[in-house]
Amino acid sequence: MKSNRILGAAFALVTLSAQASTISTLSYNFPLAGDGGGASATLNGVPVEVFCDDFANTMWVPYSYSANVTTLGTSANLSNTRFGGVSSSAWNPISLNDGNSTLDTQDNAFFNSGTGSSALARYEMAAYLVSLYNRSLGNNTSNNQIQQAIWTLMDPKVEGSPNNPLNVNNASYLESAATWYSNMNTPSNLTALNSFLGNFELVSPTNMTFQNGLGYGGFQEQIVMTPEPRGGVWMLLGLLVLGFLMARRARSRVAAATMESAS
Repeated sequence: MKSNRILGAAFALVTLSAQASTISTLSYNFPLAGDGGGASATLNGVPVEVFCDDFANTMWVPYSYSANVTTLGTSANLSNTRFGGVSSSAWNPISLNDGNSTLDTQDNAFFNSGTGSSALARYEMAAYLVSLYNRSLGNNTSNNQIQQAIWTLMDPKVEGSPNNPLNVNNASYLESAATWYSNMNTPSNLTALNSFLGNFELVSPTNMTFQNGLGYGGFQEQIVMTPEPRGGVWMLLGLLVLGFLMARRARSRVAAATMESAS
């Protein structure tokens, strides 16, 4: 975290939906070693926390910015957001290699050509990853890995090579995001997914110019979450994801064993 800025976009915790709002950063309270993390702020006077999601842009503290606000959801209109117009083929490729070749192949396809390649899916997964932060621990390994996973998701090709200032391994959190989205973005879980996403908003600069679907200029975009996440809901979400991951890995082992026996 620079002494006078956070690199990247941020998520803030609120439920307002007005456009041309005012976001005012106050102080850093969640700095991470490779920059990023979060800051205390107000959105239209409401206290919020903002979390970095875009490595290439800057937020100054303290400062006030004019912003458009977009509430997340499975049918969210992303026209006022920095990354909403980035096409599925315009992201830097994600290449996972954590030793489970079956899952790695599946996840790489999900991110690079599957449902995880859309801008909306990536914003949704970034919101999920923000919910995994343990802010009380501050600058620790898992929080830095979460930040790097968010930066990896929101990384268009036009911004150059992927940024990883700490050279951290974020594979486990990218896998978790892929599993969460794949299981939540289903007809039976859409109500629960929209309920979760309704806790997040994107706060984007009003003075951006757009080229090839990407917003340029202005301060770093931000995402905002409800001021007091309901602990029970967050714990249940975590347990569901853990169950998804365990079941997914079990299926992967069975499939690998079946292929070996067949050969």
